[in-house]
Amino acid sequence: MIRTTRPGARGALGRVVDGVDACRQAARDELRQGATFLKIMANGGVASPTDPIAFLGFSKDEIRAVVEEAHNARTYVAAHLYTDEAIARAVECGVRSVEHANLIENRTAKLMRERGAIACPTLVTFEALKNEGASLGLLPVSVAKIDDVRLRGLESLEIMRSAGVTMAFGTDLLAEMHRHQSEEFVIRGRVLPAIEVIRTTTVNAATLLRMEGQIGIVAPDVFADLIVVNGDPLADLSLLTHQGLHLPVVMQNGEFVKNELDV
Repeated sequence: MIRTTRPGARGALGRVVDGVDACRQAARDELRQGATFLKIMANGGVASPTDPIAFLGFSKDEIRAVVEEAHNARTYVAAHLYTDEAIARAVECGVRSVEHANLIENRTAKLMRERGAIACPTLVTFEALKNEGASLGLLPVSVAKIDDVRLRGLESLEIMRSAGVTMAFGTDLLAEMHRHQSEEFVIRGRVLPAIEVIRTTTVNAATLLRMEGQIGIVAPDVFADLIVVNGDPLADLSLLTHQGLHLPVVMQNGEFVKNELDV
């Protein structure tokens, strides 16, 4: 499946394609319609009932075709990936953003570093799915697969940090579980220094999106997307949770979205 990243896209999240020509056509069509990057489902999933985690969703030639079309359009490909095998073959084919990466091993992490691939872990979604998935309609077969990836989450962060892999921030939460999004900070903070966790949302995210010098820093002539934290998040990452409870000021592109300061 190729997922849409077109701004404002609604309805179906993607399209099922088979064969190199179909992958190329779908990639071109999404890019023509304004996709800012392409995402492929290159590995099995937790929520999907019919494909095991180790399932490889595309041939190497299909992945290369999508990557080539993205490169031609001066953008990149992200891929849903869990297993070490799937991550390695996708990175070798030119995938830039490795989404999830829970089951990565040291050798593949080093390959990511060498190729300049960036990881986007989403550990909070597995905690939320374990606790709330069944109540939101996730099938028992899907719930049973959650721990296959959940239990390796923190170790994957340690492996990638040791290899020097750049990591960006992600959650991948579904439906009502979006309220847990900022808990990703706390989960990552169990094994990573707080400043590194915060950088995943700022300079690292800018690097992933190829928007260095536009977002992720505080400097003249960049987007003024800023927050004020009531406390020191370097000492307590939970200050970034609870949906802005400890954020008296939120600014987006220079405009106040929230301002509770008495000034």
